[in-house]
Amino acid sequence: MTEMNKSTKQSVETPVVRVFAPPVSECAGENTWENAVHAIEQRLRRRFGQNTFRVEFVHLFSPEFFGYPEIMQLVESGEGKPAIVTVNDRVVQREGKLSERVIREALEEAGLRPAGG
Repeated sequence: MTEMNKSTKQSVETPVVRVFAPPVSECAGENTWENAVHAIEQRLRRRFGQNTFRVEFVHLFSPEFFGYPEIMQLVESGEGKPAIVTVNDRVVQREGKLSERVIREALEEAGLRPAGG
């Protein structure tokens, strides 16, 4: 998805945040990767605006997962552990607790600015 940048008259890609993590287990309760991603997404949308970026959740070892060979290699080699986060296909987080700060900074590097600012 592209949009025109009014100030420079050039096409700008809408940033895509992808989170690669295991699917939800039946006994996970409310502490799931999906819920954590959703909470962070909502805060970032309040900061940057509703339609300024996309978020995609990719379950590890799902059919879609196999379309990302760089992420597959990170998982297979042990260099990446859930959650792995990419912004515009650049790995910004390789393991552990999701970092809203890391994702926010990557979105800012991709050109997003706070709404109203």
